[in-house]
Amino acid sequence: METPPRPSRPIAPTIFAPVPELDTVGYDRMARDVRSLLGIDLTQYKPAQVWRRVNGFATAKGLASPDALVARCKQDADLRQAFLDMLTINVSEFFRNPEAWEAMATQFLRPALLQQLSVRVWSAGCSLGYEPLTIAMLAREIAPSKPISILGTDLDDTTLARARKATYTEQQMAGVSPARRARFFRQVGANWEAKPELQALISWRRHDLLKDPYEKPFDIICCRNVVIYFTEQAKTELYKRFGDSLKPGGVLFLGATESIPNVRAVGLVPSGLTFYRKP
Repeated sequence: METPPRPSRPIAPTIFAPVPELDTVGYDRMARDVRSLLGIDLTQYKPAQVWRRVNGFATAKGLASPDALVARCKQDADLRQAFLDMLTINVSEFFRNPEAWEAMATQFLRPALLQQLSVRVWSAGCSLGYEPLTIAMLAREIAPSKPISILGTDLDDTTLARARKATYTEQQMAGVSPARRARFFRQVGANWEAKPELQALISWRRHDLLKDPYEKPFDIICCRNVVIYFTEQAKTELYKRFGDSLKPGGVLFLGATESIPNVRAVGLVPSGLTFYRKP
């Protein structure tokens, strides 16, 4: 005789911590501390969203408040780096939103490479280097020997140091096809390293989009999913500065869910989904 199945235990309901309401005094205090500790100006970010993220990060680390988090960060370098990574949102991948990259390559990068003597591209907020290397791969597929200069910038020095190594795990390589791996990377143990001829196309630099000068001119500027927590005023100023840094006819490439509401006010015109051209 079969043993009758035991009744399953009821699943306990998931209890979520309440979303903290914005404490403006606490936020201002945290912003001052973060600027001193990390060099980031949180007054240019959306307070409610940042306050929620910081409180969630503090709770995940077993700390009771942003004040406790900042105090611990002053003593713990690893936690300080993790806090910086969280604030600067170092999340990306190779060929993120492939259809957008295909449009960028065919509509903008290919004409620039085939019609000009040289091309300059800026990856603003390049994180671990996925975006500059994606651009480099596309450029070499389109025009194997055409001069191209790619600038990768980020606020986080530690992230930039990892980008310069151009070494990625198997999981991080998920967006790179076998053919592109064979052509542009070499396997080093369990990891993959971009070949020197690809790395040679890219220069890396620390840069704060909110306060540092912008180089110019560029044919293409990529700033994808970087400024989503900036205030609307900060975004408008940033888009104006991007427009000033583009050559006439140059294009700004944003993330799949990003847009510029009053685009002509910043000196650009729409040129397809997530693309804005300088007239």
